[in-house]
This record gives sequence, C-alpha cells and structure tokens, in this order.
Amino acid sequence: SQGYETRAIHPGTSWFWNRTPVYAEFGFDDFKSEENMPYLEKRGPLTSDAAMTEEIIREADATDDPFFYFAVSLQNHGPYEPNRYYNPTHKVQAPTSQWAKDSLLSFTEGASDADKSLERLVEWAKNRQRPTVIAFFGDHLPPLGPVYVETGFLRDNVAPRKEPPDQMLLHHRTPLIVWSNRSGPVTDMGTVSPAFLPYHVLTTAGISHPYYTGFLGQMRERYSVVDRNLLLTPAGKDTPDWARKKQIDPAIRDFRLLQYDMMFGKRRAAPDFFPETVNKRVPHTS
Repeated sequence: SQGYETRAIHPGTSWFWNRTPVYAEFGFDDFKSEENMPYLEKRGPLTSDAAMTEEIIREADATDDPFFYFAVSLQNHGPYEPNRYYNPTHKVQAPTSQWAKDSLLSFTEGASDADKSLERLVEWAKNRQRPTVIAFFGDHLPPLGPVYVETGFLRDNVAPRKEPPDQMLLHHRTPLIVWSNRSGPVTDMGTVSPAFLPYHVLTTAGISHPYYTGFLGQMRERYSVVDRNLLLTPAGKDTPDWARKKQIDPAIRDFRLLQYDMMFGKRRAAPDFFPETVNKRVPHTS
C-alpha cells in the first residue's frame, strides 16, 4: 500500500463469499462490513447506495492519509423481484409480461439511484484539494433472467460462457468510468478486463512503477480482454478457446503463473512484482 490507507467497504455480511480472509489476502488493511459499520439506511430491502456513498465520504474526510477504498454496493443487487420499491420514480414500457416489466422497473430504479450516488461522489471529489480518482463499474451483467428471454436479448436466463466475440462483448461487457478531479474522465480506455483496472486507476493518478503495474501495462498493450474463453487485442483481433490451444502466448502464460503464484503458490514473484509484501505476513486461507 506504500503509505496509503487501504480499506474494503461492503454493507453486507462479511462471511458471504468469504470476504474477510479474501480481502486480507488481497492486502487490504481493513474491511468494513455491516457487522462493524454504523447503521446505514435501506432503500427497498438492502442498504441504499446513497447511504453507502455518504459513509464513504465520511470515512474519507476523517483521514489525513492518502487512501484507497474499494467499495462494493448492495442496493441494486439481483435478483430483481417486482415491487422492490414502494415509491418508484420511473415507468417501464416493454412488450413483455407484467412480471417482467415490474422486475425491470426494480432494476431501473436501482440503476438510477446508483447514478445519483456516482454524481454525489464526483461532486464531492471536485471540491477536494487532493488529487482524487474514482473508478465506477459493474462486475457482471445484471441477473434479469426472464426479462432477457422475453425481450429477445438472450435465449436463456443467463448468458452462455462461450459465444462469438461480438456476442461475448454484448452479453458480458458492463459500464466503466474512471474519473479524476484533475483531468476529468478517461476517454480512451475501450473495453477493459477487470484485471487491468489497477493499471488504469494508477496511471490516471499519475503513478507508475516497474513492478506489477508495469507488468499490467505491458499486458494491456497486447490485450484488452483476457477471459478464460477469449483473448482480444486492442485492435480487435480475437483468439477464442485460447487455453485449449497447443501453444499459448508466453505473455499470457506468465500472467497466469504470476497470479497463481501470488494467490495460491509460494509467492516467489513477490520480490520482483510486490516487494512491499515480502516482509508482511499474509496467511493463506481455505
């Protein structure tokens, strides 16, 4: 973390997805969950994005140290049951069943609230004296299930894992914003695999070094998408089913081995790529 206060924030339970040990493995100094956070107001059945955003701002304003916060919101998590909100502010018109319309309305209302929370975060950051970078993204396609089938977007409730590249992008790509209070939004990222997000966040902050971030930068020049079933170059050249081929790009091979070594292996790469972790004991969990 090199002088930064690092904190993961999620207004849900800490045991779900084994979050507490996982965030420790990732190197976070601290993890705030519903068990150790102040009570946050709900919108519908889950903690509201507005309340979580205010908590992020409160914690950020309370520290004088540089910080890196990784926050996972909860309000607009699926499944999107009809009538999630008693006071919706939107209307949905679609050639679907009433159930699908009501489900889509629940998602739409939550997406609108997420957008308002992003606006609140950006307006707060605009007034900060310190350089501040915000990355805002969805981690997967919203699980709208029958809505996709009834509208013809998908044949089944979930997207296939293997499709032609154009369909893979259509069914797996989510919105991403990286914004700086010094330079505004990053406009030339294109499609980005989540593994490359640290590189884009740090370069937007003006931080560069030859360690793992430098390695990611080299990989990003070669590939924009690294999926277990698809490789995609910045120029759009695709390699489907790359993992089944007899010969694999040595750069991808090294990428896989480096990640495995640091997460599950003996961390032999730590001195060269993550030197700050060499003398910091981080126990493995299972």
